[in-house]
Amino acid sequence: MSNFAYFSLWLAAALVVIAFISAAIAKHLRLRELRREQAVKMLDALARYSDWVASQRRSTFFQGEDRETQSPLEVARTIRVGWFPELSTEMVELFVVHNRLIDFLWPQQLLRLKDPEAWLESDHDKRFMELWRQHRYAIHTLADKLQLVAGNQSAEAESESIFPA
Repeated sequence: MSNFAYFSLWLAAALVVIAFISAAIAKHLRLRELRREQAVKMLDALARYSDWVASQRRSTFFQGEDRETQSPLEVARTIRVGWFPELSTEMVELFVVHNRLIDFLWPQQLLRLKDPEAWLESDHDKRFMELWRQHRYAIHTLADKLQLVAGNQSAEAESESIFPA
């Protein structure tokens, strides 16, 4: 084999290796960017869910979630399942707080309809605020870990504006 053929073969092999490495880097960067986009969507869903929880304190009657569309909490769960499986513990904590909140709001509404005086004496606002603190803690924990796993500086800035301390 001549020197020219030998060097040409090595050059072709090097170009193939470089092409594979370039494709792997491009795929990694594309996947990272998709994860960042999903992190922003998840933060948006969590913000809409927090707005819904906050509105329950001010509303006259408990406003159940709209069954026609996917709730923000379900959107966040779907994104978490598909893109951020490492957030499962934090999401479970959020669902635990959500269940406590629902278990509090339904009986409060029934009591309000049945006996408004007993409802006023039930100290509903203090109990709601305790659940609200648990909710905020769960949301902040989830958002903080989401920023870490997504490596998303823009999501961090957005998270600060959506979930002020």
